[in-house]
Amino acid sequence: MRNIGTKTIETDRLILRKPTVDDAEAIFNNWANDPIVTKHLTWEPHKSIDVTREYLNNKLEKKQDDGYMFDWLVILKETNEIIGEITAVKVSVINKFVEMGHCYGSKYWNKGYATEALRAFIQYMFKLVGVEKVIACHSSENPASGKVMIKAGMHYDAALPKYVVDKASGKRVDLLYYSIDNK
Repeated sequence: MRNIGTKTIETDRLILRKPTVDDAEAIFNNWANDPIVTKHLTWEPHKSIDVTREYLNNKLEKKQDDGYMFDWLVILKETNEIIGEITAVKVSVINKFVEMGHCYGSKYWNKGYATEALRAFIQYMFKLVGVEKVIACHSSENPASGKVMIKAGMHYDAALPKYVVDKASGKRVDLLYYSIDNK
């Protein structure tokens, strides 16, 4: 695997670029404070922009410490609006895989942006970084996330039964895994 870090990616409708501290307000306003967005995620909505700034500062500090950091904000070309983020939440150099995580503002759902960004992420990882496998997972309570993964070319692999607690219901639910191999 090549340690090239986060380079700007351009698709038909999107620009994927590194986050900066100046992005805190857009991140907070467009998804980080939205309970609809975080309903199926492991973190709670940010209660203030200060929480978002701290999140960004921690992320940017980690980038300097960790050689294999791949982290993008997703921006609409047409409006230059930051609509979400996509990142390698886990990198295994030995096993040559990355695990993808992503999050988008709810007003940008069902427009194909997440699929477009995920396809670009996968191609970047395969062609430029040299990973052999991209994996991703989602709560069984969030089937829309699985649809994005399938549309981007990933296939369903396995379920970890009752692996996570659904925040909305308080019940234990399955964690569903998907992957795609570099062929």
